[in-house]
Amino acid sequence: MRNRITFILSILIFIIGCKNEESVSENKNAEIGQFRFIISDTLAYGKNIARISEYNRNLKENETSLISVIIKNELEDGTTKIDTFSDGLKTPFFGISKYRTGKHKIEIKVEEKILRTKSLPNDSMSLEIKDIYYTYDFDVFVMDKEYKSELNELLRKQMDIEYSENPI
Repeated sequence: MRNRITFILSILIFIIGCKNEESVSENKNAEIGQFRFIISDTLAYGKNIARISEYNRNLKENETSLISVIIKNELEDGTTKIDTFSDGLKTPFFGISKYRTGKHKIEIKVEEKILRTKSLPNDSMSLEIKDIYYTYDFDVFVMDKEYKSELNELLRKQMDIEYSENPI
């Protein structure tokens, strides 16, 4: 019972609402992008799944956005690799790989591309693309190889269901 309470509390704590106050929008009246993450504070040794669970931005009729997650992942041989995750959805799943146990700080960059179209004479159209980057830091603890993360399994099942319903 204690493990379940700890698990539920860790999920509640790490469903983190982040708002980057340093980013400046092209329109002072527009809302800055807001993201919520689902990341376990205790990771399994190796590969883990996390997700942007919520993305909010008021877009104009001629605008759309694309979201990517950029993260430096650890490989089994101790080297690191920068991975980029995007699936065309506003709430992408992404992977976190750690092969050393103990405390770690994870830096996640979220790339938001705002695509704005404008009609031109002669049935033409222009496309303006604006890149906005947000950086978030999370403290996590990586357990040994025996540890199985319930949140990791839950997100994996959710990802499998969503991707089977909406293939990329």
